[in-house]
Amino acid sequence: MFTFINRFTVTGDTAEFEARIAEITEHMTQQPGFRSHRLYHSAKDAAAYVEVAEWDDADSHQRAVRTEGFQRAVRPVMSLATADPAPFSLVTTHTAAAH
Repeated sequence: MFTFINRFTVTGDTAEFEARIAEITEHMTQQPGFRSHRLYHSAKDAAAYVEVAEWDDADSHQRAVRTEGFQRAVRPVMSLATADPAPFSLVTTHTAAAH
C-alpha cells in the first residue's frame, strides 16, 4: 500500500477549498488503485488541513495525478492554499486491546 499525506495551509475561502478537494476526491475515486481518502481540519488552526490518501501502489497514484481530470481540478485548489505533499511509509501501528 502507498500512503500520500498532504498538509494544506488555506489562504482563501475554506468552504470553497473543501468543495474543490471534494471534486478532486471524486475524480480520484474513479482511478485504478485508489483505496481511500480522508480530509482533516485542525481544531487548533483554522487554516490547517491534512489529507491522507491510500493507494495500491505509488505507480497508481502517479498515473492518477497525471490525468487531465486531476490537473484541471487541482489548479483552483492551489489558488486557495499552499501544499506540503509527501509519500509516507508506515512505521508502527497500534490498536486497542480487546475487552
